[in-house]
Amino acid sequence: MYDDLPLFRRYPRLLACLPWVSLGEWPTPVQHARGLEEAHGFTSFYIKRDDLSSRLYGGNKVRKLEFSLACALRKGYGRIMTMGAAGSNHVLATAMHGRRLGLATTALLFGQPCAEYVRRNLLADYRCGVRMVWAGSIPGIPMAYAKEKAAALLRGERLYWLGPGGSSSSGSIGYVNAGLEIAEQVEAGLLPEPDYVVSAMGTHGTCAGLWLGLRLAGMRSQLVGAAVVETAYCNPTLWARLVNRTSAMLNRLDPGIKAPEAHPSDLVYLSGELGRGYAHLTPADVRAVCEAQELEGLQLEGTYTGKALAAALDMGRELGGGESILFINTYNSADLTPLIGGLDHRLLPQPFQRFFEMPCRALEYELQGPDGG
Repeated sequence: MYDDLPLFRRYPRLLACLPWVSLGEWPTPVQHARGLEEAHGFTSFYIKRDDLSSRLYGGNKVRKLEFSLACALRKGYGRIMTMGAAGSNHVLATAMHGRRLGLATTALLFGQPCAEYVRRNLLADYRCGVRMVWAGSIPGIPMAYAKEKAAALLRGERLYWLGPGGSSSSGSIGYVNAGLEIAEQVEAGLLPEPDYVVSAMGTHGTCAGLWLGLRLAGMRSQLVGAAVVETAYCNPTLWARLVNRTSAMLNRLDPGIKAPEAHPSDLVYLSGELGRGYAHLTPADVRAVCEAQELEGLQLEGTYTGKALAAALDMGRELGGGESILFINTYNSADLTPLIGGLDHRLLPQPFQRFFEMPCRALEYELQGPDGG
């Protein structure tokens, strides 16, 4: 079990001091995207299939949750409190995988553009027993947090706080392992060493861990973060801070690791596909989702991976197509239909029923297949 993680094989001292619980299936495969290569005139384009990280619920959150939920368990907590947009995949992943471990979930949720995936994820949250708290907006989160903490104290319940996207130092270690995993796949000849590794970037945890893992493995690949959240919340400075907190944590646990520090300039930051903001679709975003489906049989979505793939394709064209690119598919591809089939949205708390009554965002129905953010 531990042997599945190159992090523990490389740094065995971490086994004694770093909480971890098995939730995913590792390593996730890499796919040679020949259809995208041919369509765009690229020499080398590969996809890291983290959408296959779990048959229950995959995507990038699984790697983070293996470490963050293990911390909660070790400290004796029985309920996680976290936050996200109404259709948050992080909230749903926390609920689904937490339930496997006997952990309940409280979610502080705020508004976002309506989409089919928002409706689907809200129903799945309800089915998983999530305590759904409407915060209204991001500025409303502190008040909602305080009220939930007070209510939990009255119930005699302790709440383990898990920040947005699960992007804590411990959660980011999941993607340190991913960087080391990519290096092993390169060594095994499954793909060439990428010149660029491209991922969606929202709360920084995936990109922070990836950069550290790639550096620890001695790879020269440049990390590209495609912004999917407004600049106030998603930028190279905040990314570097999380890298350095994660690096300090690893070095504290095992001084022999010698994890490096990052500077904001170490990240190739692309914000051109953000459009009007979080969860607002762009024409290039929609085209990328459709191309992935048509050319690679790959299900992406428009809030994160569509924008990141659009950024990767645009960057590849600007570079002339001669560079080797690895795109990280952070979406979940497990089918949630059996989980939510027949569930009436009127069972949801009243504030969340609005998402079934308002129109969906612009370009929603130009997407192929279900969406998810």
